[in-house]
Amino acid sequence: MIYTIQEKVITYPEQVLKEWQKGNKDWLPIDLTELVDCKSYFNKYFHECYALTHYLDNGWYGTAFYALGNSPTSNSLYDAGRVLLSQYICPVKLSLLKGIRTGLTAGEPELFLFKPDGSLLFVKVQKAGKHLSEAELICLSNIKSVLECEVEIVYVMEGSKTYKPKTYDIKVVQFPNPLGV
Repeated sequence: MIYTIQEKVITYPEQVLKEWQKGNKDWLPIDLTELVDCKSYFNKYFHECYALTHYLDNGWYGTAFYALGNSPTSNSLYDAGRVLLSQYICPVKLSLLKGIRTGLTAGEPELFLFKPDGSLLFVKVQKAGKHLSEAELICLSNIKSVLECEVEIVYVMEGSKTYKPKTYDIKVVQFPNPLGV
């Protein structure tokens, strides 16, 4: 089955990025300010953090620091995100996804989000000059097929710019009751 994803656009005031580059992170939720050292990252993670803040403001919970695959990471920022994955995703499905993605480290969406009602969402964050790779589309397809949760692509841009959202088609495999779950 083909699943079409329409990019969503999130805009920010130009001044917010300028302040971020100076190290001002007052607009971040308090729990993110401890994770993000603006002086080190400058605008490396700005778009991801702005998108995450947008979703948090709209009733979602989640993180930009998680890892879906089996690749070990010594970065302790990812520990809490891995715990969240194990709490909200069926362990059998998560194991199946990890098996499918063995050896693949590229393409994971930037955000893992959830709601208390059990809704799950993985979000790929795009910005100017960046194009979705085949690996990113395959990962979204894997997530949609195996974890059976929603996936989105958001384009984060400065508010005075113009942009025409793109659409992407991914292949989704529907399992007839994968592994009894």
